[in-house]
Amino acid sequence: MTIHILGAAGWIPGVNETSCIMVENKGTLFILDAGTGLSNLRRYRAVLEKYDTVHLLLSHYHLDHMIGLIYIDPFIREKRFRVYGPGVMAYPRSTEDYMHAFLRKEFFSRSIDTFSKDVQIMDFPSETFIIDNTKITVAGQTHSAPSFRISIDDRFIYATDTVFQPDAWDGIRADILFHECWEYKTSGHDRHTSLQQLKNHLPLSNFGKIYLIHQNPDWSKEDFTKIREMTTGTNIALAEDGMEIRI
Repeated sequence: MTIHILGAAGWIPGVNETSCIMVENKGTLFILDAGTGLSNLRRYRAVLEKYDTVHLLLSHYHLDHMIGLIYIDPFIREKRFRVYGPGVMAYPRSTEDYMHAFLRKEFFSRSIDTFSKDVQIMDFPSETFIIDNTKITVAGQTHSAPSFRISIDDRFIYATDTVFQPDAWDGIRADILFHECWEYKTSGHDRHTSLQQLKNHLPLSNFGKIYLIHQNPDWSKEDFTKIREMTTGTNIALAEDGMEIRI
């Protein structure tokens, strides 16, 4: 499995673009979320050329996780494009409905149905399902709108836009965990997670490495220095656009 970080920031792009992770696994290409990080696909043409299908998995529909859909069009025109989202598992309408509403002609010149020669948009069929030979597991999270943790083959977990819930991690293990970190001090935020919560309450030994994603755009150089100090001697590290992780 090879993991490429295309967007490690939350909400507003800055040093990093917003949420987007690309994963190569057993001959299948996955993209998790469609933030502005999708613009970085231009740096990965050699990766894209290896695959005839792109599978996009959406954790939820907030715009900082969706806006990059308007950038993906040039990279997938000759491929099959599969889009999966929470849909009626957690929302009143299907993923297909939300995609068509978001990319209606008043807002963008092309319908998502014309992005490639073969487009299919679907809801997560269940909490566990198979794409090609890969096991996908999704689990609901608490956020201002329902979001979902996404696991690939029980080896890689992507958890963004969520209140930290210690019970949700009971018995969960993975080689790599990408977890959101909106703050480094605990402040009782009702939508996001802090580094202090992860350090104090996440079973760190259950994960080979933990990368902090959905980083706060208001962080200063001093904040990043503080975070590096707080993570020294742990298996926690800041994610950065352009990083490649192999497991």
